[in-house]
Amino acid sequence: MGEKFDACLRHINNYWQKIIFNQSQDDGIHIGLPNPFVSPNHTFFANDQFYWDSYFIILGLLASGKINLAKGMVDNFLFLYQKFKIIPARNQFQNLGISQPPFLTSMALEVFSKTQDKAWLKTIAKVAENELIHYWMNPLHHMAQGLSRYCDHRINHFSAEHESGWDMTSRFDDHCLDFLPVDLNSCLFKSETDLADIYRMLNQPARAALFEKLAAKRKQLIDEFMWNKKKAFFFDYNFVLKKQSCFYSLAGYYPLWANLATKEQAELLCRSLRHFEYEGGLANTQKTHLSKTFKQHDYPNGWPQQQWIVIKGLLNYGFKEDAKRLALKWIDLNQSVFAKTGKFWEKYNVVDGCEGKSGRYPTQKGFGWTNAIFVKLIKEFSLQKLMISRLS
Repeated sequence: MGEKFDACLRHINNYWQKIIFNQSQDDGIHIGLPNPFVSPNHTFFANDQFYWDSYFIILGLLASGKINLAKGMVDNFLFLYQKFKIIPARNQFQNLGISQPPFLTSMALEVFSKTQDKAWLKTIAKVAENELIHYWMNPLHHMAQGLSRYCDHRINHFSAEHESGWDMTSRFDDHCLDFLPVDLNSCLFKSETDLADIYRMLNQPARAALFEKLAAKRKQLIDEFMWNKKKAFFFDYNFVLKKQSCFYSLAGYYPLWANLATKEQAELLCRSLRHFEYEGGLANTQKTHLSKTFKQHDYPNGWPQQQWIVIKGLLNYGFKEDAKRLALKWIDLNQSVFAKTGKFWEKYNVVDGCEGKSGRYPTQKGFGWTNAIFVKLIKEFSLQKLMISRLS
């Protein structure tokens, strides 16, 4: 492919400097953090370190050789948890009662793969274990079915949907509190299996066995309540109505990313890509039965973090050609829109091949996780010889 993506990679490499913030002291609505961090952009989200954004941003930072910055961002979350007993959605005082999808162990293990620092990993394990048990498995989150839901301190549907990161989507039908979400429980399963792996590395077999047991139980419950063999898909479960949702969303691929699906389930999920795949990549949801008012996490929008979840999930199960096809569609869309606008965007319209439709707020330029996933995919699939580290 020659050096097809040079202009995009140069732009991304230069833009990192605009979105690295260093705010060690509390300032207005922002909580001071001990280490520099990457915000989604330098305007609308300036000085914000978001929880789930950071996992995807860290993938790109590590692919760009920025290991210390990535590690510092994880350390910021340790600081926040130790101070407030929550990893908030972002470092703002108003967000101290709300979290986001839990990716702490995932981002920590990515960093550990570069540093091999077991003393640091031990600190991670303690915080991750406490977050799992005292936040995600507390009485507000952990339901009678043994699975967890999104629920922040306000305990209402709107703010629970914010905690999901999918703010907003037709997926929950404005009743987010009523659902046991497949993405959340897949993330928690991965947290449990990650903790088991970490404790094995730390020579603590009893702790490892405990988290293996928790993960096995969660997998059993996800299969029981969320897998629909007839429709070949994982769906959210409405525990109030006592039935599965029938709404297709990319949340159904988190079991692949988390390595909890069986090989048979993975094959069926691969066939189900037809519900989401367009010229520009994957739309977040099905195209029918959407809210009358457009919601930004719905069709026709595709989001970079969800592209990675699906692509990585496919790679986990050996579907390399499908994963590469989706990766190429996505990066080609990013490149074509960059050629027209000179910008990367928070989300994209994968059907019309342009920047994403605005929802709760105007579609943002920048953009942290978009840039990061672009770089990660370029490296993952060896799509360009001249990598970003050589473009600076």
